[in-house]
Amino acid sequence: MDKVESIVKHGYSLAQEVGDVLLILTETGRTYKILKKYLGDNKDLKIVVATPNENTYSMLKEEKNIIPLHLKYRNRYKSAMIKQAMIKLLQNNLVKERDTVVAILGTPRSGSVDTISLVEVASNDFLLRFCKFINSLQGIKRLVVNEVLDIAMELSIEGREGKPVGTIFVVGDSKKVLKMSSQLILNPFKGHDALVFDKKVRGTIKELAGIDGAFIIGDKGEVISAGRYLEPLSCTLNLPLGLGARHYAAAAISKHTGAVAITVSESGVVRIFKGGEIVVEIDPNRLDRECFIPCI
Repeated sequence: MDKVESIVKHGYSLAQEVGDVLLILTETGRTYKILKKYLGDNKDLKIVVATPNENTYSMLKEEKNIIPLHLKYRNRYKSAMIKQAMIKLLQNNLVKERDTVVAILGTPRSGSVDTISLVEVASNDFLLRFCKFINSLQGIKRLVVNEVLDIAMELSIEGREGKPVGTIFVVGDSKKVLKMSSQLILNPFKGHDALVFDKKVRGTIKELAGIDGAFIIGDKGEVISAGRYLEPLSCTLNLPLGLGARHYAAAAISKHTGAVAITVSESGVVRIFKGGEIVVEIDPNRLDRECFIPCI
């Protein structure tokens, strides 16, 4: 038995003993093909196979007894890979508070599986906060916020043309948001039926992310405007020291409207605002410390 097969076999055994979810992270699907040899009756164990490779994802969708998951972007580090996958598990209601996830993965782009990781949702402040926030959203708005968060995470990791970029997304309650904002440039989305779920629209948003102003996105995912200057009413906000005008504008617009605001800082930190407060902070680019920063 080679090293990879041994890791897969022992990871699967550990998941059967202590886990609620077995998470396989794979580029080519090879890890899952090895796992298939050992799969038995797994009524109490969810098996999720996640990949950023579209061809691999298409192949996995044809498989039975697993849940395929498409990751929208590639991470540089193993810790960030796990956190991205955990976000997707929470977004899709595949894990809940107190669940234990056993993950099998390798160093990104190396093609070699070398790690078994155990994540307990109940012991991670970020995951609990994120879980509660996602569960507080209803229907289509939940899907829209999830999609915008994916775009924000992509910008955090990839930037634009390899350079860091900061921006704001404001999701929902768009009539009120438009009344509290003004156009800085000609609106590139005017007259277009652009939806945030469209792959081409996602690409356009990433290209425009470097311009000043915010993206305004409706409750159903329609991209209403880009380059919008937020002018919310002045108010008292309880935000950490060191945050700039972008974050204060996002917090204020979320306090005076029913919108959710998502910011990407030039340092790569993604922040979600609701009701004038930071719901959660995400730093996908951290290596040595936790990628997710619990808010106090």
